[in-house]
Amino acid sequence: MAPPNLVFERVDQPTEALADEATKVFSDLMVEDPAAIALVAGDMSLLPSLGSLMIRALLLSPGVGEMFTARDESGALVGFTLFSLPGQLILSTPEQQKHGMFEFMGKLSPEGQKYYPEVMAKEVPKANDEAFGIQEAERNTYWCNFAMVRADYQGKGVAKALFDLATKEAAKTGTKMALTTTNIRNVPIYEKLGFKLCGHKVMPSPWVDWPLWFFAKDTQKDTA
Repeated sequence: MAPPNLVFERVDQPTEALADEATKVFSDLMVEDPAAIALVAGDMSLLPSLGSLMIRALLLSPGVGEMFTARDESGALVGFTLFSLPGQLILSTPEQQKHGMFEFMGKLSPEGQKYYPEVMAKEVPKANDEAFGIQEAERNTYWCNFAMVRADYQGKGVAKALFDLATKEAAKTGTKMALTTTNIRNVPIYEKLGFKLCGHKVMPSPWVDWPLWFFAKDTQKDTA
């Protein structure tokens, strides 16, 4: 059970301030993650820009994403999950891209700029579709793009409480909940949360090879 001092809720009115808070949590947690290293082309000073872009694209673009938060008694954000809704795909529309996509891409090295269309836009979606057996898996599931819990609150039931809220919302969509993780420590956590491991793949990059574990959850069954 999560600590009693925390408040969990679905975000109904997203704000720029919330996007800033979530970006800080993301940046603190992902600084040594191999996928993050590849996504910023080895330049970790770009990690906050990457987090801000993706979080804002989902959170501040109407009808695209859904967020759940955990806050302590002082109101500080200690964890969050952020999903793209079925039918949506992160950074696929001008509305989402206006949150800094081209500015971020312009900061990448030429090698980094080449990596995105070749790997992130082609190879990763292909791997997702193969693992889940769903065409355009990210677009056709209730897709978890972010599941972040501040280091001092990990292992205390925060992720479970956040995913319990999200599972109820996902069930309303009639689609599976799906996600990938790039950290082996998260594999048993997601299995404990009721997700099924659907596959594993290592993605190459010029900076570091990074792993993907694929997870799915039948929310209709889970909430029946």
